[in-house]
Amino acid sequence: MECQQIREALSAFQDGCVVESERRAVSAHVKKCRDCAAHLDQLTAVRRSLRAMPRRPMPANLTLSLRALASRESAFRRRYTGFRGWVQNQADQLSLFSNNLMKPIALPAAGGLASAVLLFSMVMTNFQGIVRQPLNDIPLAIATDPTVKSMLLDVSDAEFTVDVFVDEQGRVIDYSFPDGYGSMNTSQMRRKLENSLLFTEFSPGTSFGQPTAGWVRMKFKSRSAIDVQG
Repeated sequence: MECQQIREALSAFQDGCVVESERRAVSAHVKKCRDCAAHLDQLTAVRRSLRAMPRRPMPANLTLSLRALASRESAFRRRYTGFRGWVQNQADQLSLFSNNLMKPIALPAAGGLASAVLLFSMVMTNFQGIVRQPLNDIPLAIATDPTVKSMLLDVSDAEFTVDVFVDEQGRVIDYSFPDGYGSMNTSQMRRKLENSLLFTEFSPGTSFGQPTAGWVRMKFKSRSAIDVQG
């Protein structure tokens, strides 16, 4: 055996924790090698000095502490026995890790949130907003139907309904009688209706603020009453 192997085995050799064949090999090597023999003498001297040191008295509560520690270890082993216990152990370890990780962040985060709420409340109580009235701001709907500006009523005493198609410039392009009013579609009624529509002014429908063509339903109730629907 080499010197390095012998020196690594000298401590176990002194304690008597080597097999018989290894003990004989170490003894034979130490008799031949002065360096290894000197190292063995140093270990022997250290061991003798440690034995000569005074022994300290055992604390009175040491026995109770050791029993409590042994009891906790026994309960831990019983709780985490088997696969279910291993899963429970891993879950507890993960919960402990997350709690320890969040503790340094929880207090600064809570303080920051409280400060943000306080500052926001202080600012918003005095904030009046910025109100600007745009020039020529015309409220626009997505789509509007044509409307009647003015009309010369001289049609008939009977109540009837007619659908009128108006172009982008408010001019009448076509008209038709809806279902239920086909009996009004006579040559005399058409002449009166066309004369009235000729002197009627319409506002065209709009789509996103731009003029567009569309249909408008006009319901004639009498010579002095008219109802316009989109």
